[in-house]
Amino acid sequence: MDASLIELSNVGVQYPNGVWAVDHISLRIFKNDLVGFIGPNGAGKTTLISVILGLIRPTSGAVTLFGESISTKNLRRVGYVPQVLESTISGFPATVFETVMFGRVPHAGLLRPFTKNDIGKTEEALKLLEISELRNRKLGQLSGGQLQRVLVAKALAGEPEILILDEPTSGADIHSRTEFYTLLADLNRDRGIAIVLSSHDVDSVTKLASKVVCINRTLFYYGPKSGFTNGILAKTYGYPMKVIDDSHT
Repeated sequence: MDASLIELSNVGVQYPNGVWAVDHISLRIFKNDLVGFIGPNGAGKTTLISVILGLIRPTSGAVTLFGESISTKNLRRVGYVPQVLESTISGFPATVFETVMFGRVPHAGLLRPFTKNDIGKTEEALKLLEISELRNRKLGQLSGGQLQRVLVAKALAGEPEILILDEPTSGADIHSRTEFYTLLADLNRDRGIAIVLSSHDVDSVTKLASKVVCINRTLFYYGPKSGFTNGILAKTYGYPMKVIDDSHT
């Protein structure tokens, strides 16, 4: 079996008040996987992503990236796209080009000048996301769909082997979401980037993902979407739910 890129072994995170945010989470993510995290609000999806990124130290269990303990060095191989609302960047003065270039900082260093290679990788990311014409526009002038692409371009400028996205389509319209999910599928298929996607958009994520993680503090299911059922979804959310397959309509 190939080595896993991410491995969580019996991971738990406990709040100071004694409540467990997540508990007994074990899973492995491999090269070329496209994994969808689904579960209700407060289920622990963002907590789990924070553990993978080394932002939260687990109370129990162990986490490895690329077969090693989490470190600044191996986190350079991970791209992260957080949930960002348009209102939070309305007055942000940076341009699209400057924002995407900032994705090179883990390689260039915070206080070092950018090189021709950094500029080239930035241009490549802009072109790949089809936002080169937005290069001089300020972030506050972008639509939700455009902002999504800029944040992904920023992550890709760092040449990641894993791309982690937390609610990236929050606030986007249906057309923008559809285009965005198509983009992720292309990156996964054509570039071989492993993708971890957390979202409340259950129907779209389960269609997009090759593997599904159903979480509500503990793990209800992790495996190929072929084994994923509406019964598992209902147990995860605590009430009946159904994934609608409209692929033939």
